[in-house]
Amino acid sequence: NESAKPKVGFILADELGVECRSTDGGTSLKTPNIDKLAAQGMRFTRCFSNPFCSPSRASLLTGRYPFKNGLTTVLDTKEKEDLYLHPDQPSFARQLKQAGYATELAGKWHMSLEHKHNTINDLGFDQYQTWRIFDDNGEKTTRYWTPYLIRNGTVIADQVKERYGPDLDLEFHLNFIKTMAEKKQPFLAYYATCLPHFPWEPTPDSKEQGYRERVIGHKGDPKFFPDMVAYLDKQIGKMLQTLDDLGIADHTIVIFLADNGTDRALVNEWSGGRKIAGGKGTMTDRGTHVPLIVRWPGRIKEGSACTDLIDFSDLLPTLCEVTGSVLPKQEIHGRSFAPQLFGKSGNPREWVHIQHQTARQVRNSDYMLDNKNQLRRVVEIWEDAAKPDENRFPEKEAAARKSLQAVFDSLGK
Repeated sequence: NESAKPKVGFILADELGVECRSTDGGTSLKTPNIDKLAAQGMRFTRCFSNPFCSPSRASLLTGRYPFKNGLTTVLDTKEKEDLYLHPDQPSFARQLKQAGYATELAGKWHMSLEHKHNTINDLGFDQYQTWRIFDDNGEKTTRYWTPYLIRNGTVIADQVKERYGPDLDLEFHLNFIKTMAEKKQPFLAYYATCLPHFPWEPTPDSKEQGYRERVIGHKGDPKFFPDMVAYLDKQIGKMLQTLDDLGIADHTIVIFLADNGTDRALVNEWSGGRKIAGGKGTMTDRGTHVPLIVRWPGRIKEGSACTDLIDFSDLLPTLCEVTGSVLPKQEIHGRSFAPQLFGKSGNPREWVHIQHQTARQVRNSDYMLDNKNQLRRVVEIWEDAAKPDENRFPEKEAAARKSLQAVFDSLGK
């Protein structure tokens, strides 16, 4: 019965560490709609990504770690145009599509450089509108004001002049949701917004607008970061309101998370006045500890929290379980946390795996071991990273090293 399948609204923020979310202790930024989502659903206090964009997005989509899905580095230069997520990899979009879902992606793809390899349809998305990082000449493009957007394979040029990229993406996204709701068609609507990734520029709501110089490659001014987070939050509010207006909110699972930690140029405050610098690109919690919230009215307890370890590979099996879709035939690393969503204990993982390029790390609740055999204590996010091999608790450290090395051995290369 197609109408009985839950609809899925997936929101992926771009570079928003856990310290940015007030429901976890952040005090610098105001996010009333994200807070409302957490109050109406379950927040996961220990969700871990990879430290950079492309590997995180690929682990999320495939249910596999980078060494297995092949996307181990961020696609940020033209020299990487032949590195991409191959269509033979698993994909939660494909699994849901095979189960009768209409599928859509709006915002940022970044699992291939689309001027050379466009694999969005092949990986299971029926419709898409994305910012393309390079134009046909291999020149870098803009994502915010007058963005370079591709809609279902075609560059849209005239409609974007002096428009704000996230507005255009949200319009495409909400139109898809409205169309599918009218058709009573189950859908996966994936909003992978560019916000609040640099360049930090004024949003349409910023008081100061004169800064809109479209200099490609600049990082902008960090003073606009709070405006960009506020705009992301406002867009989430519009999305939730649309679900209410269409009468489908109770039948829609909404998932919010971010692809990696906050940029290192940004400092946010945590409760108690602690200042926390972003850690994007580092194998620390500041680079990889991200927010995750899931709402499903009437099914997930309001205002609940789960402290289990979650990593990005877990989203694929979880989505398959809650939508009644089959798992892919290929081996995946993820473990479903669907039971936890419904208040059961489930089968929580004891460790997460984090990777950038050849650097890999497995982390449990107390220790992290990297593939250079360095063991570090897990510290609070406001503390400086622990030094390797401190030898403070020899027996405990030896046991942690043994169990985490066994994880590496079981995963292989």
